[in-house]
Amino acid sequence: MRYDKLWILWKISNWLFHHHLKPIASLSRFIIRVVLSADIPPELEIGKGTKFPHMALGSLFHPKVKIGSNCVLLHGITIGGKSGHKKLPVIGNNVWIGAHSIILGDISIGDNSVIGAGSVVVKDVPANAIVAGNPAKVIKYKNMFSGGVMYYESIICSSGYGSVA
Repeated sequence: MRYDKLWILWKISNWLFHHHLKPIASLSRFIIRVVLSADIPPELEIGKGTKFPHMALGSLFHPKVKIGSNCVLLHGITIGGKSGHKKLPVIGNNVWIGAHSIILGDISIGDNSVIGAGSVVVKDVPANAIVAGNPAKVIKYKNMFSGGVMYYESIICSSGYGSVA
C-alpha cells in the first residue's frame, strides 16, 4: 500500500466521520491500525498535500491534533498531548517530521520547519527552524531568500564572528 492509498483510505474515513457515519469510519481506522500498525483517527485534521512516504507505519496521532498542508511525515511518529494538559500540538504548513519523532503538549510547529529523526519536541518550534535532539533544540534556520540553510548557532552569535542577518 503506497502513501497515496493510505491518504485515500484516511480521507474516506474522515469524510465518513464528518458525515455522522462513525461506525464505518471506525472500520476504516481499524483497517489502518491492523495493516500499518498506525493510529490515524478519522477526525484528525490534515491539510491538503500532506504525505506519509512510509505509510505512517507505527505512527500514533491524537484525534484533535492539527496538521497543516504540504507536510511530510515519516514513520514511527507520535503526536499528542501531555498528561494533565488539554491542548495539543498544531503543526504548520510545509513541515518535515523525521522518523520516530515525538511531539507532545500545547505547542506549535512553525511553517517550513524540519524536525530531525528521533527528536522529542516539547516546546514551540519557530517558523523556518531545523530542530533535533532530546529535548529538541534549534540547530539551524532555513534561509528562505536563497533557498539554502543559514547557520544560527549561539557560539557563532556570541563570539561575534560573522553576521547571521
